[in-house]
Amino acid sequence: MKSRLLTSVVFLLMIASPIFIPVLAQSNHSLEWGVDPGEEFTYVLQRAYYADINNKAFIVSQLPFLAELEPGQKILLEVDHLDSIYTMINESSQLPRSYCNLRRSNDSALILANLTSFTIPIGDWDFLDEVENITGTEGISLVDTEDEWGTIGVGVIPGTQGDINVRVEMRYEKENGTLSYLRHKYTTLGNDLIDVIFVHWYPGMPTIIGGGLQTTTIMIITVSGVMGLIIAFIVYRGIKGKKSVAQRLGE
Repeated sequence: MKSRLLTSVVFLLMIASPIFIPVLAQSNHSLEWGVDPGEEFTYVLQRAYYADINNKAFIVSQLPFLAELEPGQKILLEVDHLDSIYTMINESSQLPRSYCNLRRSNDSALILANLTSFTIPIGDWDFLDEVENITGTEGISLVDTEDEWGTIGVGVIPGTQGDINVRVEMRYEKENGTLSYLRHKYTTLGNDLIDVIFVHWYPGMPTIIGGGLQTTTIMIITVSGVMGLIIAFIVYRGIKGKKSVAQRLGE
C-alpha cells in the first residue's frame, strides 16, 4: 500500500511540475567548415609574369608567398587550424578564418605559416554575399556558379602613358571551400605589367600557362608600371571600400 502511495505521489509531482525542454540558440546562417585541420591540398603557380623588378616587388608585398615560388612549382596547402563559427554573425569581422601553411611539394619546406582565407566556410553563399556586401560594392562582381563562389574586382586607373587596367579574381570550390583560382592582372596599352595565376591543382591540369609581352615596348611598360601600380593599388582599395572574404589572402 505504501509503495503504491509513493508511486502516485511521484506521478502527481511529475504531471504538476513544468517540464523544461532545452531550446537551441537560433542562428542567422548555416555556415560550416568543409575542411579539417591536417588536410592537405596541392596548388601550383601557373603563371608569374612581371614587366620589371619593381612590379614584382609590388605584387609580392600583397601576396608574400610569391617570393618563394617559381612558375610551375607545386605547393602543399596544409590546414593548420580553424576558427569556431559563431551562431550569430552580424558583420564581416565576425566571420571565421582558416589558418593554413604553405609548403613546397618537393621538400616540404615551410614557405609561409598562418595564411588566412585560403579556405572559407561553406553552405550559405547568400549569407556570405550579404554580410560582406559584395554585390553592393562598386567595382566588385560576385562569382556564384554551381561549383564556385568568389569575387572579381576591376578598375581602370588613368596613367600618363595610358590607362592601367586592374583585375583581381578569386574563386573558391563550393564542395569544400578551398581556394580554386587566384589571378592578379595589371595591364596597360594591352600589355601585361603583372599577371599572376595561382590555382588548386589536380592531375591532368597544366602547371604552366604561357604569355608575355604583346606589342608595345618595355620602356613604355616600365614608365607606366612603377608609379601606375602604386596609384592603382591606392585607388583600387578606395573603390573596394573594404576587403571581402575573397580578398584577405596573404594576411
